[in-house]
Amino acid sequence: MQSRGPDHVTTGSWHLLLCRPNQNHIACRHLARMGLETFMPQHMVERRVRGCLRAERRPVFAGYVFVSPGRARPDWRRIRSTPGVSQLVGFGQAGPALVPNELVAALMQRCDAAGVLQPDQDFVEGDRVRVTRGPFADFVSTIEKIDSERRIHLLLDLLGGKTRVSLDPDRVVRQA
Repeated sequence: MQSRGPDHVTTGSWHLLLCRPNQNHIACRHLARMGLETFMPQHMVERRVRGCLRAERRPVFAGYVFVSPGRARPDWRRIRSTPGVSQLVGFGQAGPALVPNELVAALMQRCDAAGVLQPDQDFVEGDRVRVTRGPFADFVSTIEKIDSERRIHLLLDLLGGKTRVSLDPDRVVRQA
């Protein structure tokens, strides 16, 4: 995958590729060798391995990669037959579907130089959030307080009682 910083400006159109299972990185590597621009946003997830929690990078959109041929005319047959690529996302005979440039640009701006999606940091007290990782994953609560170190304090309903929990902002997402 080619790294994109927040100041990266894209030229041309973006399309979406469906990759073969667990071959996102292979597809990105081969597409980059062909001179195509690729983007695969990732996020950090915790996985239990032999009883220990390990943080690892995983694609945000598992199995999919954004690709841009730039200003060149794309050779869709060559792209489709690239190792790791299963198919181009499209609608019947209309050909490959376009992904709005604004969407890809917004995702790129939220990613660091390594392509890891950074969490929303503009939480305020009273926001409704869902815990994404750790022992309280999938609990929904309201932010009670945000301390000087930017840690978020929630009041969770556990076993019929209220329990105060302090979490890093990267472990919660805003609940709609």
